[in-house]
Amino acid sequence: MRHTGTLLGDYFFYSFAILSLVCFLAIVLTPARGFIIEDFYRQLDKNGQERAIAVFDKKLDEVGLTRADFNPQILIRKRNREMLILSDDLVVASYPIGLGRAPIGIKLRGNDQKTPEGQYYVCSKVEGHRFHLFMQINYPSPDDAKRGSVQQIIRPGEEARIEAAWQQLASPPEDTALGGPLGIHGFGAESNWTNDGSIALHNIHIEELFWNIATGTPVAIIP
Repeated sequence: MRHTGTLLGDYFFYSFAILSLVCFLAIVLTPARGFIIEDFYRQLDKNGQERAIAVFDKKLDEVGLTRADFNPQILIRKRNREMLILSDDLVVASYPIGLGRAPIGIKLRGNDQKTPEGQYYVCSKVEGHRFHLFMQINYPSPDDAKRGSVQQIIRPGEEARIEAAWQQLASPPEDTALGGPLGIHGFGAESNWTNDGSIALHNIHIEELFWNIATGTPVAIIP
């Protein structure tokens, strides 16, 4: 009985060793080995930080900029469904985007599914968001609040709260009829699909944005 147990143990040990060798050779010899290895390292870097920083450094180098020279601005062109990352007059990167389900026109209410238009800035960044990574912009801005007050969508007191948040570089109130929080996140740019009017990117692109663009960066959204 003891001899049989030893044989079974040896059998399982050698079987495991052979199986491990076969898997290793399959990874090394398969034409897809690059993708397999890349996916393995991606799992170790789930939010893509190391890859995103390296890729963005290369993009800066291609336009002749260093990190010290980089003066980031985000320009979103709704009609083109395109986001440009600028440094003064230089285009450092461009990404396809998805908008709200009703992309044409100015955003007036939180539930109108429109992407806003105007001048904003990145006011906060959130890891572990339900759409991968999230960069909040300070919508509604004072201009949005003034428009909402004139059209009696919000009350004058709410306009003052939004104005105060802008002055303090803080996230604006989220409890008004104008909606929010709204921003830039992942989960795909194949179509206009966001319910709140946020701007959606492919996950690899929101990773580049998230790890290379600081809070306070200006965001211009144009038709």
